[in-house]
Amino acid sequence: MNFAIKSLSYALKVTGIANVHFFDFDKSFATEYDSHPFYELIFVSSGALDILSEGFSGTLEKDTLLIHAPNEKHALRAGGKAPAVIIIGFTYEGESLAPFAQPLKLGEGEIKRLAEIVKEARNVFAPPHNIPTHNMKKNPNQPYGAEQMLKILLEHFLISLHREYGAKRRQTDGVKHTFSVYQIVEYLNTKYTEKITLNELSFLFGTNRTTLCREFKAATGKTVAAYVAEKRLEEAKTRIVSSSATFTEISAALHFDSIHYFTRFFKKNTGLTPKEYRRRYG
Repeated sequence: MNFAIKSLSYALKVTGIANVHFFDFDKSFATEYDSHPFYELIFVSSGALDILSEGFSGTLEKDTLLIHAPNEKHALRAGGKAPAVIIIGFTYEGESLAPFAQPLKLGEGEIKRLAEIVKEARNVFAPPHNIPTHNMKKNPNQPYGAEQMLKILLEHFLISLHREYGAKRRQTDGVKHTFSVYQIVEYLNTKYTEKITLNELSFLFGTNRTTLCREFKAATGKTVAAYVAEKRLEEAKTRIVSSSATFTEISAALHFDSIHYFTRFFKKNTGLTPKEYRRRYG
């Protein structure tokens, strides 16, 4: 009897892996904004991790996953809880991973598959495995087939995500409209010298004051007012030192209520009055 060989198709393909890290972050851990030309999977094994990104801004709780798209700007912050975090950077071809750009609580099966990925990655990559800024190097003494096994395990995990959660999440795409704290931060970074109100921000970003304040504080560790005040303080320092503008002019330009309030605010945060600061650093 003749049997024809059937070719096998690929639903998705992992084409490269940048890193597989397991970190135990301390409570003060925080990063600046960063982006990478590959997908970045973040999974919180214990504790909680604050995320500030273009696609999602908020807290990843225990057993929760999120996948950043390539070149998506993001920052991480421990937020007072020392989290254990898995981060996997990889390139990929296949069904969109956009459904997993929002937090996803994983079940026991998916968590076990992630553990197998981390175990196999120890065979592929040389130590250290727990330094966020470390560009991981390949282990020169790998067990047989280690790199292929790592690729297979990650593909298995991603297929499982699509099977278990992808269809349901794609059906709800576009139904839930959430604002991005990242977008608000970017807006404030360019508009902090102007008069800004919570009502204006809530209207511009399609939310309400209570939600905006809660999510902004969770993602950045600061209130909106404190964030803007910090930006204005740094700008005031620059203008005092590098310009000949009067303190009244600087105060007005940065939308402080009065020169008296500006002087009190400046001294409280620097220990010097504007005049003393200019004399010392100007």
